[in-house]
Amino acid sequence: MTTFREQMKGFPFWQMAVVMIIRFSEPISFTSLFPYVYFMVRDFKIAKDPSQISRFTGYLAASFALAQFLCCIHWGRLSDRIGRKYVLLCGLLGSALSLTIFGFSRNFYMALAARTTAGALNGNIAVLQTMVGEIATQRQHQSIAFSTLPLLWNVGCVIGPLIGGSKYLTRPKGNVDATSLDSYYENFLNHHPYALSNIVVALCLCCSALMGFLFLEETHYRAKKRYDIGLATGDWIRSKLGFTIPLRPWETRTKPLTKSAPVVDTAVLDDDDYDSLDENTPLASDPVPIYGDQQDDNESISSLGPFTLTRRSSLAISRRYSQAYSLQPVILTVSGVSVNEETKSLFKAFRNRNIFTNKVIGTVWCYFMISFHCLIFTEFLPVFLAGQVRRDKLQFPWRILGGFGWDTQEIGTLLSSTGFVGCFIIIFVFPFLDKHVKTINGFRFACFMFPISYVLVPYSIFTIPEYSPWLPSWTTTVALYACTAISISILVYRATKPRHRAFVNASAMSATSLARFLAPLSWGALISYFDGQGVSQMSWILLAFMACITLTLALNLDEYDEDLAEAESESV
Repeated sequence: MTTFREQMKGFPFWQMAVVMIIRFSEPISFTSLFPYVYFMVRDFKIAKDPSQISRFTGYLAASFALAQFLCCIHWGRLSDRIGRKYVLLCGLLGSALSLTIFGFSRNFYMALAARTTAGALNGNIAVLQTMVGEIATQRQHQSIAFSTLPLLWNVGCVIGPLIGGSKYLTRPKGNVDATSLDSYYENFLNHHPYALSNIVVALCLCCSALMGFLFLEETHYRAKKRYDIGLATGDWIRSKLGFTIPLRPWETRTKPLTKSAPVVDTAVLDDDDYDSLDENTPLASDPVPIYGDQQDDNESISSLGPFTLTRRSSLAISRRYSQAYSLQPVILTVSGVSVNEETKSLFKAFRNRNIFTNKVIGTVWCYFMISFHCLIFTEFLPVFLAGQVRRDKLQFPWRILGGFGWDTQEIGTLLSSTGFVGCFIIIFVFPFLDKHVKTINGFRFACFMFPISYVLVPYSIFTIPEYSPWLPSWTTTVALYACTAISISILVYRATKPRHRAFVNASAMSATSLARFLAPLSWGALISYFDGQGVSQMSWILLAFMACITLTLALNLDEYDEDLAEAESESV
């Protein structure tokens, strides 16, 4: 065991700082629309009655997920041709453009096209994960580098809802102060009530793209040798500020780079080194079929020399955050393999019972179910909170109709607090669990909390002052904050051996991508139906039932302990 100072020795701070800026802007753009999407669909007047609004908000969410699922693999392949950097920049600028169009949308179909465009143009998360692995090339740095990604996601989830829910940036129709419409600012908000918040987020994305253009180093082992005008400009700026600029790969093209070459922040590997690395290892940048991983993780990193962390503490965070934390689609890259051969190998792998054991299948189902019900909670809780209060339609415990009547600012504050709790869990709770609790036990506890939260959410409506005036006015707020806090305690788990881990993770991520499309599409219609029948709680009870199925699957899973497996192999 080494100290934190020793672990951070040689850490690529500058490049990770640039990556963090890029990563930070992504969740802001994703979560900023949650506080106002209900009001936006309502103002489009496409829903015949308020109970149908959930169905159309589900269409918006599903269109984004489907487009991202269909296009993500192509962005990944493009990153293998032109490099990681410019794919990331295209994703940022594409998100900025689509958000601006979304904010100025005059009807539902324009908004739907904007969300579809946003999903199609943004394949950044998988490319970003690959890039982090190529930046943090030392084993002791990987757990720190990968743990910054979910932390930044939760920090972005704090700021995004605050922007989208701000009364100064978003003003749904009917909330306009008629006495203050003389100024240009007020007139702009009156005619484009959802544009200003999207403009602010788009500017954040453009600033991140500019920082990446100037200061982000290409990490793909071939593309990094090409001349980069953006990085050259950034180097000139940094040199004027007194920074020492390393020799770039395109400046030493006639001479092979070695470990003694002057570099900053990243280690340089020869082409042959990359070809020998396993694709599941973050160090590997030469693409191979993701299902062709037959090499043990330990062998793929052995060339780097000894690492200083214990296996459990180093790998626990790296495994959890490097591929699974975001529940996003994974890049599948192909090199030197025809599509027909790749497809045949893929189906052959699916039929391989040595890979897809019952435990592994159960794990994939867990990925699917968790992403399904968590996404529903994230997408439709703001819709439920924004619904009109229908005091005359409430009858405990059987009849629930309408919502809490919250405005965009109240919803944004609640969602922002959820992101803050997520930051707290990542910084303080996860390290404690890694040290004292087996991952599978923490996962089971999280699965146990989900159904409780989902059942409590709809019945919290009976605490509103209009229904229960004898309760303190803050009771509803406290109840909802408690429900959202316990619902984000999700831990990610893997039950497969290292040699098959790449393919199984790809299958799990494909399952979660499918869930991200099916969940809002199906549940939006389901919520609208139950709301029309005056039993809105049924959709949440069904969601709790799905969470109970996930808990059942979790109770039947076993954790693959690498330390134990290694000890057993050595004893043999």
